[in-house]
Amino acid sequence: MRTFNSIVVKLWLTIIIIVTAVLLILSITLSYYFKNYALNSTEAQLQKDLSRIESDILINHSNEIDEQLINIEDNLIIYKNGEFISTDSDIDQLIYETIIESENAESRFIITDARKRKYMVNIHDMSSFFDENTALIKYSDLTPTYQSIRDITMIISLSAFFIFLITTIFGFLLIKRITEPLIQLKNGAFNIAKGNYKPLKVKSFDEIGELTLAFNKMNEDIKSSISDLQHEKNLREHIFSSISDGIVFFNRDLYAIYKNAEGERWMREITQDSTLVKKINDEIIDVLYHKSDSSFKYEVNESYLNLGFKNVAYTDVNYGVTLTIRDITNEQRLEMLRHEFISSVSHELKTPMVMLTGYSEALLDGVVTDEDDVREMISIIKDESDRMNTLVNELIIVSKLESGQSLLNIMENDIVELIKDIAQKFRFEFKKNHINFEYKSELNQCLIPFDYDKLNQVFTNLIDNAIRYTEPNDTISIILTENKRQVFIEVKDTGKGIKASSLGRIFERFYKEDKARTRGKQGTGLGLSIVKSIINGHGGDITVDSIIGQGTTFTIVLNKDGTSHETL
Repeated sequence: MRTFNSIVVKLWLTIIIIVTAVLLILSITLSYYFKNYALNSTEAQLQKDLSRIESDILINHSNEIDEQLINIEDNLIIYKNGEFISTDSDIDQLIYETIIESENAESRFIITDARKRKYMVNIHDMSSFFDENTALIKYSDLTPTYQSIRDITMIISLSAFFIFLITTIFGFLLIKRITEPLIQLKNGAFNIAKGNYKPLKVKSFDEIGELTLAFNKMNEDIKSSISDLQHEKNLREHIFSSISDGIVFFNRDLYAIYKNAEGERWMREITQDSTLVKKINDEIIDVLYHKSDSSFKYEVNESYLNLGFKNVAYTDVNYGVTLTIRDITNEQRLEMLRHEFISSVSHELKTPMVMLTGYSEALLDGVVTDEDDVREMISIIKDESDRMNTLVNELIIVSKLESGQSLLNIMENDIVELIKDIAQKFRFEFKKNHINFEYKSELNQCLIPFDYDKLNQVFTNLIDNAIRYTEPNDTISIILTENKRQVFIEVKDTGKGIKASSLGRIFERFYKEDKARTRGKQGTGLGLSIVKSIINGHGGDITVDSIIGQGTTFTIVLNKDGTSHETL
């Protein structure tokens, strides 16, 4: 079916039909003309022979027709007063019977014998020249005539056939030459639809050539326009993808027809919450109806989202609503941390301040006069002052770490020497609290880039915490290992351990496992936060593993090449 839809086939078939019709008409007309011409020629010849015989008879002034004419003239029959004179051949008998059977015999007729041979018979009446009914009957065999007609018809048919072949072949070639540029234009149009903007070759300078030139110009314009649109689309996509907020556009049927990468991610989570989906749909309908922007906050999978809705309208026609999904989890947590930080600092300062005020007033008012009691109060005042000083110093450190004011002084140092210094530093504390200390390493020296003072502070905080949460006869160990790229330091104790629910929060500021925050062995809750910040500043990592009643292990990983360390 597609073959007959081709313009080449249609034009070719049209030419074939026209040529065939012309040749058929011409062949039939010529065949009919030659047939009539041959028959008329035969009739004229018979009439001429009869006229010649009549003239001979009249010139001789004969009163009757001499029967010897039968022997002189071929194919001649003489009719005299109801009697036929002939050679008595089969054709003569057939002519007799035909004339006798016909009441009104025509002067010319054609008969067919038993062998299907046709004869033309011509009757010439001569009764006006004689006293009795007399006529000359001359006939001629049409076999040569019909053979000539068949030969001429065959020649005409063969000529028509060859003319048909030649015409159709040349017609096909001509049509193909004409339609080839059109097919090229068609293929070029399909290529443009596929995104292939290759220009077409101009093969002529006629109307089709001009059409090809116009097509190439259109092709270049489309290519340029598509390139500009693609550039704008890519730029727009890049801009939307670079936006940290999720952007989703809903049409009037509430279908999300556009989403950037962040919007796609959030929508996968939002669709799991049927309540939120219904709330979003209701909000979109409300924005479309009232044409007013709106927003609300919602918690999804421990994330806080701010969902903003903006109506998209042009020439008073609402096309849809743009949903902006902003993750405000960090802001919410920072706000919570800010409140918690203020609360924690207030709580940490309140207890020592109350004790300082109370004991100072007792000393000033002379309530306590016993020397031992006075010394005890002064010792308590000093301890609480030291506690406040430590808290203030740690707050200053935290502030510097967060503001980037504390620069790491990284240079090549020996981590083994640092650990030995830490062990020497806490030697008295271990002995005082009856705690065993172990250092395990096969390394005599391990030179890596790090800030000696900052890592000293890290190990000081870790050992101090370990001492706080261990009992007499427990063991604190430092284990040093390495591979080709990294150094691993484990600070391990056999103390009370940390609850699994607290492991994820122990590096948070002011977080303490004991919520009461009592005095004694508890610190300020800032030490581990400072430790993690320093280790991260070295491009390393710190993890914790603990089992209640069995102990806790802090593992520090540092890169030997010192990569990733930067300003805190």
